[in-house]
Amino acid sequence: MAEKQLFRSQKLSNKKWVLFDGGCGLCHWAVRFIAPKDRNKNFCFVPLNSPFGIQLLRERGLYFEEKTNATLPLNSVILIDPNKSYYIKSEAVIKILKLLPNWYFIGVLIQYIPTKISDFCYDYTAANRNKWFGTKQSCNLSDFPKNTCFKTDV
Repeated sequence: MAEKQLFRSQKLSNKKWVLFDGGCGLCHWAVRFIAPKDRNKNFCFVPLNSPFGIQLLRERGLYFEEKTNATLPLNSVILIDPNKSYYIKSEAVIKILKLLPNWYFIGVLIQYIPTKISDFCYDYTAANRNKWFGTKQSCNLSDFPKNTCFKTDV
């Protein structure tokens, strides 16, 4: 049993974690967009409010308990490159695009837009995402391509 767990953790250790809002229609669409294009299987998707998502956020000081009146960053995609860094908002989008075959050039182009402008566009979209794209009651794994890496539990 321990050998199986060790194998699984080694297999996931080289993945980049894409944290997304499982109840957001735009985020749901984004995962369905990224997953089939991720031919090298770079990414593993994690709902932000899942136990594993919360653990990843806490480890990086990004999760705030409700008592502090701060909010969980549910309006942002977060890309975590284990043992290296994490990226939020437009920077996360750029890093993700640059790791997708045929989308690298788009990521390079977007990176030349000043961060203040690209993050403003990101924040504006995030503020209106539920109105424009709707919401999902839950993150149903059957909505995504087979062999897509998902992790929700610790």
